Amino acid sequence: MFTSELVKGFILHPEDIVCNTALRYFADSFLYENDTTLMPLVIDRLKQSKHVQAIHLFHAYRFPQTEETVRELLALSQSSSIDSNTKFHLRKMLSNCNPQLLISYQEFIEQDPLLKKRVQQKNELAHMDDQEVVDNFRLFIEQSTGKFVDEFDTTYGNEMVNELSRRRCIDPEVVLQKLGNYNPEDLSYETPYYVQLAGALKLEAAIPFLCSFLGAEDDWLTERANEALVRIGTTSVVTMLTDQYFSAEGEYFRLYASDVFGKIKLPASEEALLTLLPEEQDLTYATKLAHGLCELGSSKGLPLVEAMVEGDYDSGYLSLTKSIYAYCVISSTPHPSLPQWKKELDKEKVRLSRREVEWNEMAANRVLKGSPKPYTNPNKVGRNDPCPCGSGKKHKKCCGA
Repeated sequence: MFTSELVKGFILHPEDIVCNTALRYFADSFLYENDTTLMPLVIDRLKQSKHVQAIHLFHAYRFPQTEETVRELLALSQSSSIDSNTKFHLRKMLSNCNPQLLISYQEFIEQDPLLKKRVQQKNELAHMDDQEVVDNFRLFIEQSTGKFVDEFDTTYGNEMVNELSRRRCIDPEVVLQKLGNYNPEDLSYETPYYVQLAGALKLEAAIPFLCSFLGAEDDWLTERANEALVRIGTTSVVTMLTDQYFSAEGEYFRLYASDVFGKIKLPASEEALLTLLPEEQDLTYATKLAHGLCELGSSKGLPLVEAMVEGDYDSGYLSLTKSIYAYCVISSTPHPSLPQWKKELDKEKVRLSRREVEWNEMAANRVLKGSPKPYTNPNKVGRNDPCPCGSGKKHKKCCGA
């Protein structure tokens, strides 16, 4: 299996696929927490790259910062050689850092409304006492009830969860009680945010609740339960998911559970994947399990993944060729198919680049021709409402997907 120290060096790898795999290794598993050695590597990779747009910088949004990395990011964000899209990612990194590191750069912050807003929010939370943070959190949940996720400030909600977990000013029993009171008909975001809090607090007692939420029809809840289980990241999580994998109720349980194993970097995860993959009959779920073996760096799983790459898998969901190629590079496995895989991946990269150019040209032409504004239905459909098309499914799982 991979180790963090092994993977860390591959952030500097010249191939985008390998570099992005290394970044995702830390981002998806929350292994970036308290590790200030990661951001300098990201910055060095940026400086070395001729095509920075190909680096998945969103994986590094929450990598911890130091005074030096903040200084470097600010310099890059003001460089004329950096494109606007990359500058957006750099500002997102800065908005997630400790605001104390930005005190000396107030003039720059004032020029960026979003960055200014995030810094102000962090400072306001930092100056509240424990009860004020708790009350603010509850008011936020109350005011977001019934709204779409683009109609309230979800990032601020995440910041409150981080502040609450840092201070540990909500009794874990209260968190567990909130999870136990879950009502699928409730239109508030209370349960998803308490799920986030359970993960941030690493509450092992919450594991049964979190596993049960993986089968819920509310994707906002299931995604946060997935992340919370990874954040807790113990053998108990792996054991419970393995025991429930084929028997749990809920249409979407395996869809989300199959994602968790590869993100929890434990030998128990490898054993679970080696056990579950041969039994999985659903091609999409099997693809996700095989990808998990590559994420872990499992040498035992290589024959299983290789057989799927050479045979059949859900290539519409993800590219196992990318997964196995990155695994072989990072693990220094001299697989005979490496040249062929690289050729296929390079060909696909060229195709996607051409497609991106075509889309950009089409978008530019639409602007020049003054294309009419697309119709927007003034009557929004709720996230758990029946789909207007009459399929009988919930809107978010049908036309709203």
